[in-house]
Amino acid sequence: MRYWSFGVVLVAVAAFSATSRGQVSSGGLISPEAARPLGLERMWSTQLDLDRGRGRLAGLHLHVSGSEAHTVFEIVHSGKRYAFSQRDRNPFGEEIGVEGAKQKADEKLAEITKELQAAGKANAKPLEILTHIVPKITLYATSERGLIQALDAETGRTRWSENVGNPMYPTTAPCASDKYVGLCNGSTVYVLKAADGVMAWSRACMSSPGAGPAVSDELVFVPMITGTFESFYVDDPKRPLPTYKSFGRALVQPVLSYNSVAWPTDAGNLYVGFAHVPGMRFRLHTQDPISSAPAFLPPDKVFATSMDGYIYCVHENRGNVTWRFTTGEPISHSPVALGKMVYAITNQGNLFAVDAALGVEMWVATGIKGYVAGNERRLYCTDTRGNLTVLDATTGSRMGTIAAAAFDFPLINAQTDRIILASATGRLQCFREANSPFPVVHYRYEPAKTAQPTKTPTPKPEEKTEPTPTPVGDPFADPLAPGGKAAPKAAEPKPAEAGADPFAAPPGKAP
Repeated sequence: MRYWSFGVVLVAVAAFSATSRGQVSSGGLISPEAARPLGLERMWSTQLDLDRGRGRLAGLHLHVSGSEAHTVFEIVHSGKRYAFSQRDRNPFGEEIGVEGAKQKADEKLAEITKELQAAGKANAKPLEILTHIVPKITLYATSERGLIQALDAETGRTRWSENVGNPMYPTTAPCASDKYVGLCNGSTVYVLKAADGVMAWSRACMSSPGAGPAVSDELVFVPMITGTFESFYVDDPKRPLPTYKSFGRALVQPVLSYNSVAWPTDAGNLYVGFAHVPGMRFRLHTQDPISSAPAFLPPDKVFATSMDGYIYCVHENRGNVTWRFTTGEPISHSPVALGKMVYAITNQGNLFAVDAALGVEMWVATGIKGYVAGNERRLYCTDTRGNLTVLDATTGSRMGTIAAAAFDFPLINAQTDRIILASATGRLQCFREANSPFPVVHYRYEPAKTAQPTKTPTPKPEEKTEPTPTPVGDPFADPLAPGGKAAPKAAEPKPAEAGADPFAAPPGKAP
């Protein structure tokens, strides 16, 4: 009986090893055969230009353009797809444009309709031309040796690659807007043009950056280990700007929304400021350190997770806490806001799904380590063993698992439904659902809807809005409003004096 049990164990181990080998190819990539049963197909795979013997991957950033896109016309008939893009080329190598693509789609529709009439199927449901506006999506990657590489996130094709700074200095993760890309090498911030990677400018910071910068179309924000938050004008970096001092060290890369920039510190503070003009909105204080980036949910919600086990939902303009939910476990993973839900993964491997409007728990899934991508139907996560796990977004139940331990560099894609897996050695692989040929965009960093000045921090008079007063004595009152007065106007920030601390506690109170 003992020998029989040992044989069963050997057979089980051999079967598991064979399954793992079938899911991973000889190059370490997930095989298409392993992804197909879960309704996934591989879009592309590539290897970054970094030297794996001397440096490894330092950071990744996915940017969805708010101003650049192309149009695709699609016809679906008898299980076949016919797509006509404005980027298609004619026999002379020229792009056909939107009108040319529409003309080709009309011609194809007329051809199919004629075939149906000839086959006596004229009474069938009439076909239609679907129009898709596909934004420009770019994946930026940096290596420890100062390499920055831009890839087309839909094809994996390299758009440009550049080396910046000193290869012996540490390099941070990148960040990008529609016009510029920023990263830090050593104590210097470098800004490149997003179109071709040409260097725009570089400036030495006053201290050592604690994380990568955040870049909007007007400003560049750099968090420092000392807690100082330095900013530069994108078009005029030599022009002085206020420097803000925060409690604690800033070790997490700031996050941008349409109108705000947010960053946490290890002293349990979340700071939210204006993204297009100098100025601060508010500060949120928690009981324990915040070691993860916050998340925005349009039109006016900010989510933060803390080591105190709480998920905080904060109003983006006023700074008051709308609700907070306790998981009972420390959280160092960034929250993910998707549709009507916000997801938080605790350090014990529990994924909590919480209603974004009410702060009510919907379900809990165990054995989850990180979030990869998702949509309103499915969530793609990594489990505690490093496998890619598919969860039902409605119930949290497991729908399947793929071995993916080789892809050990996490990228939280809260902007689209594309599943991007990366390894520290620079190997990248992208998957999509088989029935989603075009990317589903959840969130993009669009330029400011109202034109903001770049030479002066004072907005136009017609852009003024009335502030919302914060109740005196409210435990979640705006800590930046001295003496319980109303918070500053959201559309009329006032420039702070250089070196001033806008977060100083009132006299007689400890910070």
